[in-house]
Formats: sequence, structure tokens, C-alpha cells
Amino acid sequence: MIEFHIKSIQSDIDGRHFDDWNTEASQIWKDVFREISVMEDPERTEALELIREQWMDYLKHFAST
Repeated sequence: MIEFHIKSIQSDIDGRHFDDWNTEASQIWKDVFREISVMEDPERTEALELIREQWMDYLKHFAST
């Protein structure tokens, strides 16, 4: 789901849908990190590694806007 939002936001050249996608993506990330925060190590570390690439893509995009 988050991959869809990242690609959608990146392709929204004129920014018409940015606010909606940003709100949805932000909520997804909050939920993901809430779930990860209650995990025990090493599961937490593994989960963070699994989302690292998508999280970095998300951050890179928003840092450039």
C-alpha cells in the first residue's frame, strides 16, 4: 500500500492530490511504526529493515518538496 502512495505522490506533478495522499501515507506510516514500537527485538530490528527502503523513498520525496 505504501508503495502505491509513494509512486502516486511522485507522479502528481501539479500537486493536486498531494494533500490527500500525504494524509493517507502519513497515517499508514504512523500505524506501521506504532506496530513496530510494541515488538520485541530482534523482530523490531527485522521489521525496520523490511521497511527501510520504502521509508527512505518517502522521506527523500518529502525532503525535496
